[in-house]
Amino acid sequence: MNKVQLEFQVLNNKLEKLFERLSKFSNEQLNQKVIDGKWSINENIYHLILAEKGTEKYIRTKTSYPDTLVGVNILSRIKSFVLESFLKLGVSYKGPAIVTENFPDHFDFRELKKDWIDSRKSFLEYAQTLNDEILSKGIFRHAIIGRMDIYMTLHFFKFHFDHHKKIIHKLESKL
Repeated sequence: MNKVQLEFQVLNNKLEKLFERLSKFSNEQLNQKVIDGKWSINENIYHLILAEKGTEKYIRTKTSYPDTLVGVNILSRIKSFVLESFLKLGVSYKGPAIVTENFPDHFDFRELKKDWIDSRKSFLEYAQTLNDEILSKGIFRHAIIGRMDIYMTLHFFKFHFDHHKKIIHKLESKL
């Protein structure tokens, strides 16, 4: 198993545990906004799916022009560390509208689960078609961090997931 596959395996294990934990709740509970002005559990899940799908789409586009890819600079690595630290402390920031607004009113948990699993599979399969030289370039541009290679991107997925998992557990305790 290569490094990209291992990173996806870690992400998928986290996902599997979350789905297992939430499977005891009904769609009504998972769609319930238990804290005024905050997302439901399913909205948090939908946000994470949108973020990952959008990242894959961006990477597919960016890597179709390999000559335009640039390296990752040290400032991006520092920003990634700082952002991760802030998220671990519970500090949030509003992401781009494409992954934070205009959500459907109701979600089916089983459909979200299938969509996320399918999305992860698609992303892994695509990443495996790319060579190490491309994977080590800045194939994704995060609004705060800047250019990230695949390993930084997958690490971002982990700490972004963990941030929302804490939120989901807090919401879960109020159901």
